[in-house]
Amino acid sequence: MKTYLRHQRGRTGINIVWIIVNVLLYTGTSVLLTFTTNAIFSRDMKALLLWSAINLAVWGTFLISNYFQAVFQEKLTQRIMIDVRDTISRMIVGSSYAQYHKQTTGEYLSEYVNDVGNIESNAIKNLFSLLSDGTTVVFATIALAAYHLLFIPMILFLSILMLKIPSRLGKPMTVATTEMSKGNAAFSNQVTNVLNGFDVLLNANKLSKLQELVKTAAKRYAEVKVSYTKTNARISNSIAALSIFCQVMVDIMTSILAILGAIPLGAISSTGSIAASIFNSLSSLSNDAVQIKATHPLFDKVIQGSSNSARARESTQEPAFQHALKVIDLSYSINGNKILDHLNLTFERGGKYAIVGRSGVGKSTLLKILDGQITDYTGHVYIDDQDLRTMTMTALTKISQYVDQNVYLFNDSVANNTSLWANKQKSGDSLQQALLKAKVDFVKSSDQMIEENGQNLSGGQKQRLALARFFYSPKPIAFVDEGTSALDAETARQVTKQFLNDPDMTLIEVSHHLDAQLKGAYDQVINLGA
Repeated sequence: MKTYLRHQRGRTGINIVWIIVNVLLYTGTSVLLTFTTNAIFSRDMKALLLWSAINLAVWGTFLISNYFQAVFQEKLTQRIMIDVRDTISRMIVGSSYAQYHKQTTGEYLSEYVNDVGNIESNAIKNLFSLLSDGTTVVFATIALAAYHLLFIPMILFLSILMLKIPSRLGKPMTVATTEMSKGNAAFSNQVTNVLNGFDVLLNANKLSKLQELVKTAAKRYAEVKVSYTKTNARISNSIAALSIFCQVMVDIMTSILAILGAIPLGAISSTGSIAASIFNSLSSLSNDAVQIKATHPLFDKVIQGSSNSARARESTQEPAFQHALKVIDLSYSINGNKILDHLNLTFERGGKYAIVGRSGVGKSTLLKILDGQITDYTGHVYIDDQDLRTMTMTALTKISQYVDQNVYLFNDSVANNTSLWANKQKSGDSLQQALLKAKVDFVKSSDQMIEENGQNLSGGQKQRLALARFFYSPKPIAFVDEGTSALDAETARQVTKQFLNDPDMTLIEVSHHLDAQLKGAYDQVINLGA
């Protein structure tokens, strides 16, 4: 949390000073009650009206200041939340393919929404609340001491009780918060999983299963929420009960001192209000401290993930591809089942290679190994003299691109889906050339909107946009995994020729049905499992 506060140190400093000013104004309203009450006891109408007017003026100043401070604090809080979410994004950007896919989309979404929301409400906002409460305790104690010094030892003793007892409740709250975070992630993941399968359930006439599955997930989530609320309420009520006890003790002390004539009778109205401020603030302070401590695992998760990703981004060499991509003694197994066995291949720069073979023989697996998506293989893959394992995905994707048969399109324009948000002025001609090469002839303009994951397009149209994405920013190595499988034969042939006719491009293509007319254009057809 310190990292984010330091990043916003200027605004944080202003907010802290503003909080102190507001606390001074609020404490002042309680002290002014003494003068108002004294005027009542002395039957002095003029003094009563004067002190009442002053009190109203202070209240008005406090309320106006409090409004603008609340708005300023919310802007500051949201700046910090942007920084936290940016840390999560940095973690994702720095992840390898394998690292990223250790979690589901639902779990990442839960981090952005639920974990960050938890940090916002239970850490950042509670921190400012804690500062306000702490300042209130200090100024209110000084105000009570001004009435009589006996209040000081009493307040100190009761304050120790208020702070000591709740601190023992911190561990259960930390556990409850961690479980809540896991519950949020699980629920988001389960609902995302079910909603993504809407079309499958619809076609199978089992849409009622969607409601059933979400309801089951909601029940599990409800149990986690109830458990969290039980722990939170138990702690909050324990602190509140202690606060009430302490306030009653101060009221008794005030009454005794007033009866003995040690303090003015008007102090009765002020000390009660001031004592309430002290112990309500201590109560809130204790609860805030427990809540803040409980969010430490969330900060640890975000910061640790970001650090790991930063290390993953480090590359030993700048990427280069001048000669060949070599596969040496490559083997790969899944659950003891040998997929690739001591494979040796060489792909020369500028060469055109087709990988064919029966289903399940490991064609796509080989392509994913070459692309760096799969790393737990034995043997070696070299790009020139550099071992693929020493290269990060950032380095590898500078010289290669993977064209998958499973296409994802963003809910954005054709232009942004193709160029991935490149500058429009710079991308104009390149964009049109890419769309032309991929035979994207079904859109009226590059500003036409694509629905989420291309729901308003056919499979072939989606695939052509994915190919246009490659042609817009071609790389020296093209890994194409059934990249034209959803296209009609003639369109697929024309698009494939774009790859084959580029002398500088190294094409490594996986195909179940290699076009007989183009077979001779490949430098080598590799039949896996033959």
